[in-house]
Amino acid sequence: MGKAVLVIDDEQMILDAIETIIEDMGYQVTTFSNPLDGEKEAIKNSYDLILIDVRMPDRNGAQVTEAILKNKPDATILILTAHPTHPLAKRALDAGAKALLKKPFEISKVLDFLQG
Repeated sequence: MGKAVLVIDDEQMILDAIETIIEDMGYQVTTFSNPLDGEKEAIKNSYDLILIDVRMPDRNGAQVTEAILKNKPDATILILTAHPTHPLAKRALDAGAKALLKKPFEISKVLDFLQG
C-alpha cells in the first residue's frame, strides 16, 4: 500500500479533487470536512502527509496544526489557502507546518513532499 495522506478542508469539492488525483497515483487518502474530526484522526493515526486548509468554520487551520504538532511533532503538514497573506497562514507556518500551498495549487507540489 502507498503512503497515507490526510486532507482536512471544509470544501467538499477540494477534498474530492485531491482524493481522486492522489489516489490515482497510488496513495491512500483520508479526507475530513470537519476540522475537529480531522484533527482527532491526525492525532490518533499516522500519516505521511497532512494537508490542512487555513480558513474553516469552528476551528481554523492554524489551531488544527498546533494541536496536531503538539501531539505529533514529527508530522509533515502543508497548509492550503487561497489567502497566503492571511495571519492564520503565518501562524500555521510558525507552529511548524512545512509549507504553504496557494489555492489553486499544482498537485506536483504535494507529490514532491510525498516522494521526497
